[in-house]
Amino acid sequence: MKNFLRVLAGFFGAFFLLMGLRWIIDPSSAAASLSMPLLEGAGLSTQIGDVGSFFITIGVMTLIGVIKQKRHWLYAPSMLLLVAALYRVLSTILHGAAFVLPAIAIEIIVGLFLIFVGSRISKES
Repeated sequence: MKNFLRVLAGFFGAFFLLMGLRWIIDPSSAAASLSMPLLEGAGLSTQIGDVGSFFITIGVMTLIGVIKQKRHWLYAPSMLLLVAALYRVLSTILHGAAFVLPAIAIEIIVGLFLIFVGSRISKES
């Protein structure tokens, strides 16, 4: 079971890492995959920098956590995902943004899954 959880978490980590790389290699398709317009000028710099770093950080930290079997490496990506879900909900309530249930569900499920995996695969006592 422990190895299955590591492989599954590693899959998520690889997915997020590749998505982050996609933001620097082909930002227009990365933006399109998230139903987002690609901005211009300073907005493009911020969009690629912030969104790309979000995905790279989640991917790298998840993979480090899976490889080293240290739960604390899985807590930061979990927190990023769960806070992103919270901000999505708040953007709907406070600013009338579209409620994007599939994205919110993925962020919550993967965020909680990483906490669960950390508690199961950790070599820490």
